[in-house]
Amino acid sequence: MTLDTVISGCVIYYLDSEEGLDKPRVNIVRDCLADLNGLLPDLNEEVCPYFERLRRLAELLLRPHAPG
Repeated sequence: MTLDTVISGCVIYYLDSEEGLDKPRVNIVRDCLADLNGLLPDLNEEVCPYFERLRRLAELLLRPHAPG
């Protein structure tokens, strides 16, 4: 699966769930975010904006689960 497919699946789950993301999906989004952070420096200018928006989406999904 691609990062955007996984993250968008978690967005759908988040929007459909009253409780938000469950722990397994939080871990999945964290893994995707780590992958994105590793990929972004190596991407060309044409695709960077898309993946930067995808990273921002992942960050927003994780915001309620940020420590303290």
